[in-house]
Amino acid sequence: MKGPSDDAVRSATGRGWGDWRAVLRAMGAADLPHKEIAARLVAEHRVSEWWAQTITVDYERSIGRRDVGQRCDGDYAAGATKTVRGSLDDALAGWAALVAGATGFDGVAFDGEPRVTRTETWRYWRVALADGSRLAIAIGAKPGATPKCGVAVNHDGIATPAAAARWKAYWKEFLQRLA
Repeated sequence: MKGPSDDAVRSATGRGWGDWRAVLRAMGAADLPHKEIAARLVAEHRVSEWWAQTITVDYERSIGRRDVGQRCDGDYAAGATKTVRGSLDDALAGWAALVAGATGFDGVAFDGEPRVTRTETWRYWRVALADGSRLAIAIGAKPGATPKCGVAVNHDGIATPAAAARWKAYWKEFLQRLA
């Protein structure tokens, strides 16, 4: 996964990647935890939280602290998205129909019952898996005259990069079945 270009970073933050790496080296970021680096970028350099996270992750990758797809806790994540026609509730019903009767995914059993939560603008379907990973399906409306929604699979707590790659391929194929 490639991050934002040097031009995009410079346009948004006033500094390019090389400048940010110099700032982070001067800060002693190699010896700081992720959360502290990002917080200092926000407080001391007035970048948004999103850009602070992006800069911090890029730096951690450049010093070999983090792999692509790896979270700051050391676990990996995988995901996939698909756009479907209909309202939030239509998309949630489509997901529920697709997984009706399922007790796990790709040979990994559920660790508990799936949970559904709703807000005014989102629908969520969540379940823990027996391998210790967690799955969250987030459904959000997309703008436009025709009602449509984005369905995003967020699979966190994956142990290895190889498992993350396998799950990413699995979820991409699985979502193709969603009407």
